[in-house]
Amino acid sequence: MKPRFRFVPLAVLAVFSSSSLLKAQRVWVEAETFQGGWVVDPQFIDIMGSPYLMAHGMGKPVADAETTVDVPEEGPYRVWVRTKDWVGPWAAPGAPGRFKVTVGDQSLEQVFGDEGSDWMWEDGGVARLPKG
Repeated sequence: MKPRFRFVPLAVLAVFSSSSLLKAQRVWVEAETFQGGWVVDPQFIDIMGSPYLMAHGMGKPVADAETTVDVPEEGPYRVWVRTKDWVGPWAAPGAPGRFKVTVGDQSLEQVFGDEGSDWMWEDGGVARLPKG
């Protein structure tokens, strides 16, 4: 069973094996590969080099964004998500773009989208993934 990634408004989701950094297996997941209620938005391609996912339901929840990836080898992988706080430039409260990421059946503890007024890589922690 291939791991499914959900809830990801980002330019790229980078998943790196937490074994030796020099020999680490990498799984690079582009936002454009996700399907669901989120939309692919190219607004920041000039800054990030890639579009990102956005859950724009005009104030109403949308279906999860999901994708399936091939994992080169079983093991622990560190998950990195590129994101931003949409109201960060104005120091406004609320962080309306907050979201969680689920890898397979593992919901990561990190809440994304409520830090930094610019695009940044947030460390999502480690998920154990099967090969395949």
